[in-house]
Amino acid sequence: MLRPFAPLIFCTLPLSAADISGAWKLDGNIADVHINRVCILKQTGNKLSGSCKNQMNDLALTGIVDGKNISWTYDSTYEGEKVTLVFKGTLESDAAMKGSIDTQGVAGAFTATKQ
Repeated sequence: MLRPFAPLIFCTLPLSAADISGAWKLDGNIADVHINRVCILKQTGNKLSGSCKNQMNDLALTGIVDGKNISWTYDSTYEGEKVTLVFKGTLESDAAMKGSIDTQGVAGAFTATKQ
């Protein structure tokens, strides 16, 4: 008699999140500054590592993945000052995400597509 309910057993198992590893083209704005770069993300479990390339160099990043929610940070320099950029995004598909950028209380937005 358990046969009709067998498919329901699998409905309670958590779905694993997609691996977001790869190159992502990121476009965004923060405080009227346009950000256009390619970020190489490497996911290991729920941890992110990798780098984002700006006009001058590669910036090391760290972050986490929690289901469809993704966040990462990296340090950069703006007008001679060190700033930490915080990205918080949501996967819209396996190849698209969007979210917010924050640095020292200044907020902006970004979109990214997997290359």
